[in-house]
Amino acid sequence: MEQARTEERRTRDLSWGDARARALMHDLARDAARRAGFDVCAIEVVRPQGLLEFVAIVGDEPNAEERLGTASSLVDMQLVFAQGVRLGHLVWISADSLSEEVRESIDGVVVVPEIPVTDCPDTWHPFDMLVAEITDERGDLRALLYLDVPTDLRRPGVARLLELGDDLEVVLRSILAVVEREEYADHMRVIRATRRLARSNTARHDVNHLLREARSTLLGALSVDELEIRVFFRDDREGPDVLGLDTVPEVRSALDAAAARAWAAQRVTIIEPGQVWGDAALAAHTGWFTDALGLARLEAVVVAPVGVDDELLGMLMCARRTGSRRWTDSEGHAALELGHDLGRAIANARATQRERRLLEELRGVEGARHRFLRELTHEINNPMTVIAANAEFLLESEDADAQDRRRAQAILRGSERLGQLLEGLAMLTRVSDPQHRPAMQHVDLVPVVEETVAAMTAVAERSGVTLQLVGDLSEAVVLGDPREIASAVSNLVDNAVKYSDPGDEVWLGIERRADGGLSFSCRDEGIGISEADQADLFSPLFRSTNEEALMRPGTGLGLGIVREIMQRHGGRIEIESVLGRGTRVRLHFRPLAHHGAAGP
Repeated sequence: MEQARTEERRTRDLSWGDARARALMHDLARDAARRAGFDVCAIEVVRPQGLLEFVAIVGDEPNAEERLGTASSLVDMQLVFAQGVRLGHLVWISADSLSEEVRESIDGVVVVPEIPVTDCPDTWHPFDMLVAEITDERGDLRALLYLDVPTDLRRPGVARLLELGDDLEVVLRSILAVVEREEYADHMRVIRATRRLARSNTARHDVNHLLREARSTLLGALSVDELEIRVFFRDDREGPDVLGLDTVPEVRSALDAAAARAWAAQRVTIIEPGQVWGDAALAAHTGWFTDALGLARLEAVVVAPVGVDDELLGMLMCARRTGSRRWTDSEGHAALELGHDLGRAIANARATQRERRLLEELRGVEGARHRFLRELTHEINNPMTVIAANAEFLLESEDADAQDRRRAQAILRGSERLGQLLEGLAMLTRVSDPQHRPAMQHVDLVPVVEETVAAMTAVAERSGVTLQLVGDLSEAVVLGDPREIASAVSNLVDNAVKYSDPGDEVWLGIERRADGGLSFSCRDEGIGISEADQADLFSPLFRSTNEEALMRPGTGLGLGIVREIMQRHGGRIEIESVLGRGTRVRLHFRPLAHHGAAGP
């Protein structure tokens, strides 16, 4: 029975199969020994790197415990098989056929059973070997089944060997099915690992991190010796050759074009010495690839396109060293599926990176806007103060005539309006600046509303408007910045008075919502707002299209300020209005934490 040299044998980091698959292989080995009439049977599977791994040993328990999960070279054993006689699925290697050179080469590679050696030519010799080669539909070797120590200790004749091939047909097919099923399961584990990687926070946000992690994950999971992920949108498209092929520009361009064709046809391209599979155009460079693979000591390179929807983003190039088994169709399908998963992950990461860059740019623009408005209000305020002071001096001057006084009054009115505009701009800049968060504390809305009414009563009376406090005026606590909440309430009351006619009333009150939140309500009987104007109410410096509204003074900043304040507080503003019949505005504050609600 074949075994790797003691000094070469090693336990693999990624042993073949799970416990269920290995148990099934043991059952098949036991069944094969029973069918064939042998005491010992072992099964080895071919691993991608040109290695053989024991997955089942029956009839030799002491060696089974030591040998299972160990690996040896397939090439070494193929040299031994070359000394044998092939009869159907079986290879019969008699001790007599082994040359001294081969005997020396397998010294320590095979386990010699402890059975007596006789001069009888029909008696099983300790160096006799009977092996079944298990191949797939393409003829690629996938596993080996060893039979050792016949129950009657007699060498089988040709007729018996042919019978054994037939007797083991079902077992051999079953072993192949288990190998291919486990290979498929392994591919699915790789795909799931790739998808978990793609969903990780870092991978979703950074293409470079995603590519590094994907290469590390897939290199081991795919059982390949080298792996390169090339993307077509990075500056390093002409970067280092991870596979060591030293690809010349002409061949690199041909590979890019082949990847595009592969994505369109949804297939992979396999490059082997002397042959390119799956792309006739790329086959024109077969000679170059043959030389490059030989220098890099690579057995094959599989090129899988990476993309999403109709867009090709790059390619996945997987390589195995000389001596490895050939790529299977199922591995090609798995690589193509990985190309889809990687493509989606790369596209998502690129979109996230673009969004982050755009967000940073927007933050920069927003910061510049805030700085500009602060500087503007500061720079204009000083000369405006000088103008207003001189206008007041002119108005009180004994040398000024009536016309001069009228001009001074016009200057003062203009200065006052400009001052209001600057004050509004300053407030809008402050409440819309994310770098200046509101000073949150518990605020009782009732005193805020009462103080606003007291401050606005004189203004309202001059306009012939009556302010009314209505509803439940018991304590109404919200979480917010007292100064900003007072500004929002004041803006609403000021607007209600400004756009009401003499004899109108304005009703102010606190509403208590079912979700535990509170709302400030301001309802007037004024000129109202058209549906068309309601769509733009919160735009800075907005002025109504209603001619009657345009005749009344205003900066167009008030409602924009109120909305910014409510958004900073996690609340919202609601407006109901009918042109010519009045307006109701509500400020909805989110419930306090002890109410267990997140917002209105």
